[in-house]
Amino acid sequence: MRDIPISAAKRIADDYGYDQVVIFARRCHDSPEPHGEHLTTYGRTVEHCRVAARMADVLKKFMGWKA
Repeated sequence: MRDIPISAAKRIADDYGYDQVVIFARRCHDSPEPHGEHLTTYGRTVEHCRVAARMADVLKKFMGWKA
């Protein structure tokens, strides 16, 4: 399990024509270790970055990452 770089989200945006990309990845089982969750966001402009970050904040709250 490795962090997903922003460059991967940018590649998805470029390849598929999106302005905002939010990647939520999970490894769910106890075996094999480790397990956990990861979020990566990308926006084509500063405003798109802000929107993608807000979407990620909703996911973080939903998953109990922050109050």
